[in-house]
Amino acid sequence: MKSETHLYILALVFMSSLWPVWATASEFKMLLRLWPHHHTDDSLKNELLAALEDYPGLWDEAWFFMEYNTLLSEKHNCSARKMGEAAQQLRAIGIKPSVQGLTIGHGDGFEFNTEESIPDKWTTIVNNAGQATRMCSCPRQAQFLEYVEHTFAQYALQCKPSVVWLDDDLRITEHWPAKMLCFCNTCISLFNQKYGYSYEAASLLVAMNGNADNGILRSRWIEFSQESLAQVARSVARGVHAVSPETIVGLQHPNFHRELLEGYDWTPVFEAIKDETGKAPASRPGSGFYDDHEPRGMIRKAFDMARQIRRLPAYVTQIAAEIEGHPHRHTGKSPDGLCTESLLYLSMGATQLSYAIICSALEPMSWYAGNYFGPLSACRSFYEEYVEFNRGTQPGGLNPYISPDFVLRPHYPGEPAFGWFTTGANDVISELATLGIPFSPDGDYSSALFMDAEAVKGLGQKEGESLFRERGILIDRAAWNIACSRGFDKSLDPCGKSVEAVETRYYTSTDGARVAVVPFFSLAVNNASRIALIQAADWVSEHRLPVMTETAAQVVVVPRVDSGYRLRSVTVLNSSISRYTGIKLRLRGCASKSRYIWKRPGHKNIRLKAVADGSDVIVTLPAMDGWKIGYISISHH
Repeated sequence: MKSETHLYILALVFMSSLWPVWATASEFKMLLRLWPHHHTDDSLKNELLAALEDYPGLWDEAWFFMEYNTLLSEKHNCSARKMGEAAQQLRAIGIKPSVQGLTIGHGDGFEFNTEESIPDKWTTIVNNAGQATRMCSCPRQAQFLEYVEHTFAQYALQCKPSVVWLDDDLRITEHWPAKMLCFCNTCISLFNQKYGYSYEAASLLVAMNGNADNGILRSRWIEFSQESLAQVARSVARGVHAVSPETIVGLQHPNFHRELLEGYDWTPVFEAIKDETGKAPASRPGSGFYDDHEPRGMIRKAFDMARQIRRLPAYVTQIAAEIEGHPHRHTGKSPDGLCTESLLYLSMGATQLSYAIICSALEPMSWYAGNYFGPLSACRSFYEEYVEFNRGTQPGGLNPYISPDFVLRPHYPGEPAFGWFTTGANDVISELATLGIPFSPDGDYSSALFMDAEAVKGLGQKEGESLFRERGILIDRAAWNIACSRGFDKSLDPCGKSVEAVETRYYTSTDGARVAVVPFFSLAVNNASRIALIQAADWVSEHRLPVMTETAAQVVVVPRVDSGYRLRSVTVLNSSISRYTGIKLRLRGCASKSRYIWKRPGHKNIRLKAVADGSDVIVTLPAMDGWKIGYISISHH
């Protein structure tokens, strides 16, 4: 008996060494988002509950939505009581309730009925032209902070929710008609007090546009604005925690790496939440892609979310990718499209999936359930298996590098005022990815950097000199010309390697840089140019690119690698309307006796034959229809 116990313990130790993720519980969840009528309209609520019961085990949580067209406490009180009743009914069928609510407002005309307006107790956001918004609250107003603390507490008290989610209106930019917040007298006065300035709104804008103090002013304004949002989050968290101390507070955030005044990440907000509740906050990354009429929009959103996820604090591990279908009607998202984008977003590092697919109730509940709940239910176990299998890994490949200090770049002659606070740097990757090139936005385990001309423009001088002296970088000729004009090429020498047919140039430095310059970045290339582009990416990666697409096919590949650059899986999306057969992939970072299993939702697993080519492995995928997705699991022995 003693020896059997000893063997059992040894077996457990052995298994845990192979799969450390077994030691911790799964954080995977599927979450359904609702709107206020799902708890205030009894008929619709009953239809929802019946539909949920028809698909047991599909949804872990449902997010009730606080009233968003009123600021009146009595209306919130009434809605909160009804939400509490609905929350109890949800629990009775095994689904946890959560709550979502707005804070400062998305923009004029979005949230509120016309007969209501912001109370005289606090002021609204004032934009950079001195125009006050009608419905978006300034986040520095003391009575507004009291309002959100009290209002969120009302709902939390009634529901005892699993999570309270702050909607993605908690942001610095895009509160129409305010492009940015906030230039009201309160904010300007508090900003001056904090840093010892004496600005008025107009002089502050001039100084920011001129990049006063070599960027210090812009940095301080961003810091101040992020603190404004953090105060709102802190007020909400305080109110929620006081009445429901077990509730987690989460942030829904859109992708604003293009909106540079947002700051580099959301750490100030997360820190405020964590400080008030003592619990790690949750994250819902997302933004955009409301229908799949142009399905490649999901690729752009996926890479946007990858960047958001990498910028989260390490303690944020509940990451619920947004799958949005507004306005939630049958002409929008298709069931197959939902299932495809769900796995694609998980491949970027999300650990959960949140669905806004029934909110508007423009279709009968029976239609939503049959068309959406059914297919998603069939995929649920597949998604959970994927998340668990890939725990501890990140997307690998080229990092489309955007400087953390991009917002400090100078205002260039001829560009419009404040042209420096937005960017489309490296957006071309969503096109290039369909050529079979792996990308890892802000990845910790990336193999090299990728930069277009806009990205090179945004580099600091010392930063650019260091990167071009020490790193592997893939750029095009337009980016190279800018790099040379700024002197970033001084440490580089042609290395003698060239591909004249496609005009690729290669440079190295004595400090280890490898820079490859291709003619241009475009989807409109022939296969010879596609191959040359991938080979250049692999060369700057010192031949550590995790996957190389050998076949001329329009596919997106997402390798997941660990900190030792060992390959765990490769997700493959057929981003065309054609059926592909025999797609060949060259894999890196695999053990010699690894097993390669091709997995797709609703299909039997297929073991792939692996052909060694030096230290690389070549695998060939089975036939794959258009806009289908699957992944190769790699088990190392």
